Amino acid sequence: MRWEARYSSAEMMYLEVTDQDVRAYLNDHVNQADHWSFAEVLAGAADYVVRPVFGEETLAELQAAVRAKVASEPLR
Repeated sequence: MRWEARYSSAEMMYLEVTDQDVRAYLNDHVNQADHWSFAEVLAGAADYVVRPVFGEETLAELQAAVRAKVASEPLR
């Protein structure tokens, strides 16, 4: 799952749920992304980036996507 938001007049911010974690980055600078584990996202560690840039609705969607991802993973 991926979201995008206008960060400034010249920059886009992206938020993605990958197979391993959640990441947020500007433009195409994936190598400079902020990363959070699924547990960190559910504990609120990404809220300070997601809420002001993407909004409350996206934060709720992100948390729901992470919960679904965690629920679908096999136990180790």
